[in-house]
Amino acid sequence: MESNLTTPAIVIFTTADCAGVWNDVLLGIEEEGIPFVIQESHSTDVIHNAWLAACQSPLLVGIGCSHEKLVVHYKNLPTSAPLFTLTYQQNSHDRRSIGNNAARLVKGIPFRECHS
Repeated sequence: MESNLTTPAIVIFTTADCAGVWNDVLLGIEEEGIPFVIQESHSTDVIHNAWLAACQSPLLVGIGCSHEKLVVHYKNLPTSAPLFTLTYQQNSHDRRSIGNNAARLVKGIPFRECHS
């Protein structure tokens, strides 16, 4: 998975075209004014995908998602220790807050609270 990413953006690796499932997360990122790029991954390991995405992102923040789970990772964390993990059963407010928080990590400002 090579990236030719030159524009600073959060990289999102999806499996099985699941980006539409997590639209609230994407809206949360947009609300904070941080760009993102979506790329398809053939791996089903969501945590590893998130870490790889963070490594490819000039902003050091990556997201991996499947239809059931979304993970936000930061490049400077161990691969096995993602920052946020979200399941699809969580409400739309929590999903949007995770998107806000991924963008806020880039900005270096405090996270928003999730109410799950």
